[in-house]
Amino acid sequence: MRCVVFGIVITILLYSISAIYAYAVYSHYAADGMEDYLSITSEEILLKSSNETEIVQNIVNWELREFVLTSERFQIQDLILRGISTEPGWYLFLNKGNCGEFGIVFEDMANRTGLTCRKVAINGFIDFNGRTENHAWSEVLLNGTEWVVADSGFNFYPPTNHYFNYSEIWLLGPVYAFEGRVQVEDRTAHYIPNTERIIVVSTRDGETIPNCSIEIEMNYNGKSQRVVGTAIKLETNESGLCPVTLGIYDNTSYTLRIIDSKSIYQYEGETDIILGNDTGEIKIEVDQPRPNATSAVLIVLIIITLCIWRHVLSKKQL
Repeated sequence: MRCVVFGIVITILLYSISAIYAYAVYSHYAADGMEDYLSITSEEILLKSSNETEIVQNIVNWELREFVLTSERFQIQDLILRGISTEPGWYLFLNKGNCGEFGIVFEDMANRTGLTCRKVAINGFIDFNGRTENHAWSEVLLNGTEWVVADSGFNFYPPTNHYFNYSEIWLLGPVYAFEGRVQVEDRTAHYIPNTERIIVVSTRDGETIPNCSIEIEMNYNGKSQRVVGTAIKLETNESGLCPVTLGIYDNTSYTLRIIDSKSIYQYEGETDIILGNDTGEIKIEVDQPRPNATSAVLIVLIIITLCIWRHVLSKKQL
């Protein structure tokens, strides 16, 4: 067992050293060159574009040609390498990227060319073969009035309306737009042809419970995927209510879980629903007590601290 733990620690240490070294090389030798490259490219895109639609098209085509088609995907062992920086030049330098990195590079170039854009993300999806994943892309505001899809990973850009293309290949969870890290707008109905808006109500002993977090899993032909609860976070308001828009799909149900973690105990409640029948309001009794994970960690730390002090004091007495 000790050998296994030691091996894991050494592996993590080596990956950390490798990531730090790679970023040091980038910072000292490549960052300025990447910045110049991005600036020159943005100027070239502006010169050959006559309107905002063409700017978006040219950015997507540039990124597809220069980055998306040639890059490798980040793997689990690349976690430190991937997270050590979110600079677009860093990902281009590594020539590595997944959908999130493609979006970062696109949005950087959009900002350089004067476009207004934002990130769009789903917590997760299930494809029709039962595979589960997540995805992120961008929306661009054209002419100050219309948000359009820009996704270099799929070669999606205006003037074609690509909203429903995603639902042709995936069963989507809720879709939200983000500004920075802030979740700003529910976009689900724009991307899923058939949706239903429900009101989740958290209750205990006949009273509504405010500020409870919500987790939702999609269940399809024996496969499950969390579609609310990590990238997308929802919670009930001061009145214990939260509107949620979900897609209506054949052979699909949802598991709704409500969590109240404001005390030393975490209270939970859940229910399964099938949409398509004007479900309306869903009341969930949040009455199943479980130890609060944060409180449990704190208690363990206190116990460890007490044990250490007991050991130290016992040695002093000897």
